[in-house]
Amino acid sequence: MRRDHDKPVYVGQPWRVVLRDLDVDVRAVLRRAGQPSNLFDGAGSWISVDDFYDLFDATEAEAGGPEVAVRAGGVVSAELFDAAYFAAICSPDLTTALTRLGEHMQLVGPFLLDVEVTAAETVARYRCKHRPDVARGLGLSQLAFMVALARRATRHEIVPRRVTVVGPVDELGNCAEFFGCDVVGGEAYEVAFSAFDARRPFLTRNDEMWETFQPGLRRRAVEAGEFRSTRAEVEEALFVLLPSGRSAMSDVASELGIGARTLQRRLAAEGTSWLDVLNGTRERLARHYFASTELNATEIGFLLGFADPNSLFRAFHRWTGTTPESWRSEVRAADARS
Repeated sequence: MRRDHDKPVYVGQPWRVVLRDLDVDVRAVLRRAGQPSNLFDGAGSWISVDDFYDLFDATEAEAGGPEVAVRAGGVVSAELFDAAYFAAICSPDLTTALTRLGEHMQLVGPFLLDVEVTAAETVARYRCKHRPDVARGLGLSQLAFMVALARRATRHEIVPRRVTVVGPVDELGNCAEFFGCDVVGGEAYEVAFSAFDARRPFLTRNDEMWETFQPGLRRRAVEAGEFRSTRAEVEEALFVLLPSGRSAMSDVASELGIGARTLQRRLAAEGTSWLDVLNGTRERLARHYFASTELNATEIGFLLGFADPNSLFRAFHRWTGTTPESWRSEVRAADARS
């Protein structure tokens, strides 16, 4: 299934299921949003970001308030979140789950989940690549989804440290009751969890399931774009394989459904090699982790598939000429000056 370049959001049968579970009239929502009655039928449809926002606004209007968005996000459903949902639920803890979701969203679709990890808390911020705003229903549902995910996976009634939404909060009805904390106004849709809660072990951790659903994540990345080079497909495969320690060429070839020699030939035809792609992907991810998160070198080395921290230190020195912590300090100092 290929999408129209100008229609980056996929909607399908799961939407119909969730709306019915929430007792919201599907046809009324589609009619109010100006969409055809068969939008969710069959293989589903690709729609624009603007149309996607209209769907959330129409859902809220038909339901009579924003509480429906929180209820929708609280329906942690395999039918709705498919491979990305399973990648999260089978993680060892919430920080890892949110990081995996954020990494996947960077590759697929028009939305981003920025995850910031500090000694005190893990903060997840939801935003759109193509628009400066986020539809209220969409933002609320995503915040509720993350809280519901944490509660279901830990079997603990986790309460966020804070929940931030854009715009006035006096119109949100009883949304705060679901979160268990005050909902405050701000510049982004953001939820913060204490470091203790973010590191609570997921009772749903399943490393085998993580490996099972990695191909589904990769296929979604391929389906979400136009023609992709072999290099791009290898990078995407590495993106989900590296944290599981599967960084050999044979692992990637198997993930792509081809032989190792075929993979080598295709990369050579594009003027690159397996090692070039592996090192380039690791460098790009390493720079991202050290610049954008508080993860330590051991944790980052694990996410990059290095057998021991010293391997990461040596590789990072080759890429930047300095140590990871020195590079992190320099980058953050430069950001602070700008």
